[in-house]
Amino acid sequence: MKSFRDPVHNLIAFDDNDQLLVDLINTKELQRLRRIRQLGMSNIAYPGAEHSRFLHSLGVAHLMRRFLDLTALQGGTVESELFAYRHIAIAAALLHDLGHGPFSHALESVTGERHEKWTTAILRAPSTEVHQVLEGYQRGFAEQVAAVIDQTFAPSRAVVKLLSSQLDMDRTDYLLRDSLFTGAGYGTFDVEWLLHVMRIGEVNGEVEVGLDLKKGQSIAEDYIMSRYYMYLHVYFHRTTRAAEVMMEKMLKRAQHIHVAIPGLEGLNMLLAGHLQSDQPGAVDAYLELDDAILWAAMHIWTHHQDQVLRDLSQRLLDRRLFRGIDVSDRNEGQRVYASMQEQVSKQGFAPEYYLINDTVDSHTYDGESGGAQTSKEIYLFDDDGQSVALSKTSFLVKAVRKHDVTVQRVFYPGDNQDE
Repeated sequence: MKSFRDPVHNLIAFDDNDQLLVDLINTKELQRLRRIRQLGMSNIAYPGAEHSRFLHSLGVAHLMRRFLDLTALQGGTVESELFAYRHIAIAAALLHDLGHGPFSHALESVTGERHEKWTTAILRAPSTEVHQVLEGYQRGFAEQVAAVIDQTFAPSRAVVKLLSSQLDMDRTDYLLRDSLFTGAGYGTFDVEWLLHVMRIGEVNGEVEVGLDLKKGQSIAEDYIMSRYYMYLHVYFHRTTRAAEVMMEKMLKRAQHIHVAIPGLEGLNMLLAGHLQSDQPGAVDAYLELDDAILWAAMHIWTHHQDQVLRDLSQRLLDRRLFRGIDVSDRNEGQRVYASMQEQVSKQGFAPEYYLINDTVDSHTYDGESGGAQTSKEIYLFDDDGQSVALSKTSFLVKAVRKHDVTVQRVFYPGDNQDE
């Protein structure tokens, strides 16, 4: 038995029946996630947010396995289907974040590709250890796991939605984990009860992950509200966003002036614009990137002859972050941005790198979005399998649907605050 002591789930253990998972954990691609923080730059605002994507991946696999094992006891048609695809579902849960890079959102702005695309590219690349382990388990297994992650796995929509939906194992773990490590209490809810009352049902011919009608509404509300507050107060925190937009501008400056560092081929390909998931050799180069590589690059760039790259790197290392002005909407943001351009230029800063009109948003609860196939609703199921949408029964969810988390700010250096 291989076991991990986890601050969120206490003990995550794998026995002889989970040898595939143990072998996947030992691959270099999954071990790389130990070197990538789950929350990127959030430790600048919340010093405890040092947890890794590796730990989150273990947590998602643990929750997936627990739910599938609980469901298998019920013995229905859907439950039998889930049991048949158990190993695919848990492997996908364990590997779903393989494609994350360091400071993921800033990196995605440079590559132009979402991390999910890199994840499936890594799974499908014959050169990766994780691909070899999956294919060694069963021929074609890597493609099946990749299909779950990119939501095209036709044999079981239930498996797909347990990993990616309005109510899934990924969100369940990261809300609990991020709340614990940041010290913010907003993301807490009773995960034991959530697993106990989760149900798989059918709505308009489409399989949905939902909750028991009699017992699930309160925990569903806790779950939705925890997500709302975590985005508002943690993920979109002013200090975190300041660091993230500065990181993005620093990388784009390095890319613009064609910076290269000998020996860091993955980073050099990124900055040269050659790091695309469908290019030969790109996967191996991408897997070289982790948090330490970018921090080391920043140290090197503090001695670079380019003033902008040098200054942004030093500011991030020293935590001299941009200040932010909250604005009410995009129009006000544009007005504030325009009015500050001259002042920023007078202080000797290039506005394209030192003045940022930033908008971030998240749909706390999407609700119904155009038919069963694309529904983001959480459903409550009665004993006969009949469904009712959570937004129809909960006044809290009705209210929060109308208030998506949208935060708009203008960031600027603020070195001369009086001006």
